[in-house]
Amino acid sequence: MTECEKCDVLPLPLPREGRLYLWPPVKHSAGKVIAQIRKIGHQVTASDSLSTLHTDFPQDGLADLVQSVLDVLQPEEAANTKALIMDSPTAPGIDDFSRATSLDALHARIGASWLTGVLRKNRLRSVFQPIFAIGNLSVPHAHECLIRAVDDEGGMISPDRLFGAAKSADLLFQLDRAARAANVRNAFAAGIDNVFINFTPSSIYDPNSCLRSTIQVVNECGFDRSKVVFEVIETDKVSSVSHLRGILESYRASGFRVALDDVGSGYSTLNMLSQLRPDIIKIDRELIDGVDQDIYKQAIVSKLIDLAKQIGIEVVAEGIERQQELDFLIDRGVDFVQGFLLGRPAAKRFEAAA
Repeated sequence: MTECEKCDVLPLPLPREGRLYLWPPVKHSAGKVIAQIRKIGHQVTASDSLSTLHTDFPQDGLADLVQSVLDVLQPEEAANTKALIMDSPTAPGIDDFSRATSLDALHARIGASWLTGVLRKNRLRSVFQPIFAIGNLSVPHAHECLIRAVDDEGGMISPDRLFGAAKSADLLFQLDRAARAANVRNAFAAGIDNVFINFTPSSIYDPNSCLRSTIQVVNECGFDRSKVVFEVIETDKVSSVSHLRGILESYRASGFRVALDDVGSGYSTLNMLSQLRPDIIKIDRELIDGVDQDIYKQAIVSKLIDLAKQIGIEVVAEGIERQQELDFLIDRGVDFVQGFLLGRPAAKRFEAAA
């Protein structure tokens, strides 16, 4: 399988000085950009149709230049203005145009230079939260791998900050691929062999190429593929069920199992069951919170468990924080349980108390 340029290749560091090319969506936007660039003392060259603009920026001047242009554009204009950085006055060639992005994304990438540093220096870390079979609450059946990162000072970077920066800077593909690989390697180093690995479906174009590096890491670590579960997160944000089905089929064809997260959070996830046919579903934690005290949540959770049993899908209830919630789920016959009551995420595998 060939390398996926979107997933496996990090963008080159932005040059300290060079030329900024811009393609505004309409002439009105181009006019505002030209006036602003000249206002801050830069020369700007425009094509006859104003469809293409370029201006040179001095050493370490890119951030100020981009911010100045954004100051005069509406959010919609900034999102639809394409931008490309060249490290020399040379006109861009065909290969260069593949690096073009939105002005918004370029601005975010400048602000998220720390993220490319995390990826280049492999500073991704994992914590592992135990998942227990309902028949044995002392020894984990599996662990969910949750990604974290370390900054230059050794501080921990939260997943929300990581993925928020990646989405804004158009680096989600690279981060998601790196997170999958890091979680597999870190689980192997921790002696964990039954794992749930999260992935975001919007970060995968073609499963055969985008998943290649992840499968390679699984092989390098010698995991039994039947003990590796790839868990779809942000299921409610899936724009193409057929695309997601292709990803899951690719995982299954390679010998892995697949799970859907946050089932029950909306009609869309329930509607997906018949099309995606996952091996495992994880009930949305909002439904688990206080389920023992809420007859509406009780009815929904009970029906989800019954439905899954009828069609041969295993069920994980996550987010359990109270004994009463656990008792209710045991009584309803859930297969697996996960939550702070049973075990918090930790940098090493869960060990039962002596």
